[in-house]
Amino acid sequence: MVAHPSLSLLSGPFSREDLFLVVYCIVDDWLHSRFGGANAPRRRRGPRPTEFSDAEVLTVLLVGELCHCHQERAWLRQVRASYRPLFPALPEDSRFARRAEGARFLLGELRECLLRWADADLEPLRIMDSFPLSLCACYRIHHSNFPVEGSAFGRCASKRAFFFGLRPQVLVTFSGFIVDIALAAGNCADSTALALYLNECRERGRDLRGQTWLLDKGYRNQAVVRQAKDQLGLTLLVRDQEPKGSEPSTWQLQLDAFRRGIEGLIGLLTSLFGIEHLLATTAIGVFRRVQAKATAFTLARYFNRTLGLPDLDIARYGV
Repeated sequence: MVAHPSLSLLSGPFSREDLFLVVYCIVDDWLHSRFGGANAPRRRRGPRPTEFSDAEVLTVLLVGELCHCHQERAWLRQVRASYRPLFPALPEDSRFARRAEGARFLLGELRECLLRWADADLEPLRIMDSFPLSLCACYRIHHSNFPVEGSAFGRCASKRAFFFGLRPQVLVTFSGFIVDIALAAGNCADSTALALYLNECRERGRDLRGQTWLLDKGYRNQAVVRQAKDQLGLTLLVRDQEPKGSEPSTWQLQLDAFRRGIEGLIGLLTSLFGIEHLLATTAIGVFRRVQAKATAFTLARYFNRTLGLPDLDIARYGV
């Protein structure tokens, strides 16, 4: 495990300034080790040394999610009013939004680095599940377009309700670190979303050999299970659908007990981070907000594991 030296500031009572400092030190050190500077490389001219850096962009985004501020404009106003000395070059809202959109892919890379620092990437057992992400349905407004590409009407079986929006697929380690969140259409079946995600993993060249994923009965598809084993070396354990009126077997009950952790994790993402009700109107905005919330959650889990605190004590960082 890699323990960043700045984490000592969070071992006891801390202020929001301390949280800003710790997150900035972690992000800046990672960017320097990854790209050799505080900014990711660009095709055109990047920010000057006196301008707002990518490290500061990611810091503002992540601390805003850790402090459970769901409205980005309100959070930026608060940063300008109370923490201007920490970010003297903070741009206006529109320019910050463009900078955040440009840095959205850095959030996933930072999350992978946190998994390595916490030794969570070595865990072979992982769990996948989905949840409904409701969006504004403007189909009743004349001459209006759907807000996000892929948004559609879907049904959540666990809640026994219909919704309009997306169906994100969450992949977590057995210890509760978020590996990835893939966005799927609201009417996309879980088995189809799993097949698409595995194809994306294959295109990216991700090494899934030796891993075992625990899946719910909605992911049941024998062709996908065989393809994952043959092409990726990945073992998929999918819960069976027992006959109506029969009791589940001991193995099914054990599988349900293993998967119960991801249900609590999605509950935290919903209650603390508001991931089921995003205030975004574009596909890029939804992707960025989801990735920021997942990375902030993983960052808090890394803090707790390094400091020896309870794993799911995430609310302590909402100072």
